[in-house]
Amino acid sequence: MSALALPDTGILLLVAFAFAVAGGIKGVVGLGLPTISAAIMASGIDLRLAVGILILPLLVTNLWQVLQVGAMGVLARRFGVLNLAASVGLWIGTEILFAVDPRWMQGGLGILLLLNAAFQVFGGMPVVPRAREAMLSVPVGLVSGVIGGMTGSQGIVIAVYLASLNLTRDEYVQGVGLSFLLTGVVWAAAIAAQGGITLETVPLSGLALVVALAAMAVGTRVRRHLPQARFRQLVFVTMALLGANLIRKALMG
Repeated sequence: MSALALPDTGILLLVAFAFAVAGGIKGVVGLGLPTISAAIMASGIDLRLAVGILILPLLVTNLWQVLQVGAMGVLARRFGVLNLAASVGLWIGTEILFAVDPRWMQGGLGILLLLNAAFQVFGGMPVVPRAREAMLSVPVGLVSGVIGGMTGSQGIVIAVYLASLNLTRDEYVQGVGLSFLLTGVVWAAAIAAQGGITLETVPLSGLALVVALAAMAVGTRVRRHLPQARFRQLVFVTMALLGANLIRKALMG
């Protein structure tokens, strides 16, 4: 498949659709924008091109998400080591993405997400005690970064980890957004270093940003009316759907 396999109008429509869906879901559950948008765009363009397009809306929507909740200092300190380790892993994973076929890693991540959702439904999500966070921060961050960089699914492992900390709805949304924002800056630099941000991707990123912000605003309004229990259910359903889609992509190539 060529980097630009669709006519110009087709690419514009594909990008707009991808970020309308991904932005709306992100507004509701606080995650999924890079994974969902990359998956949709990869149906018509190369995954590496899709990653170059999504980086601008990723950064801006996560900044907005963090600012909407406010009081980010406490979570920034609490998850600082986690995010630093994830940034290192993202750089490594991005180098691998531009060197090899990432589809088998996509399949592995999909299986991880499905198992997590199944465990939540049938066995209950284990709560990680606050005392163990320091011990888990580096390995969780590194694994999340490497997998995210290789698959274009930035921070999904961190999202699963944060869901195990029994955070409130707003803490979870802000923690995910803050992590994606801080590591996204490093990811953008890594993508640029690999030549993934070009004159082709910049205008498409601008379109993606406008659509994603509009869809995210709608999704945020929906989230404010959701009970805490229903919100957590939506988080894990979203993870399961993301996982199934990644497995589909790996199997279908």
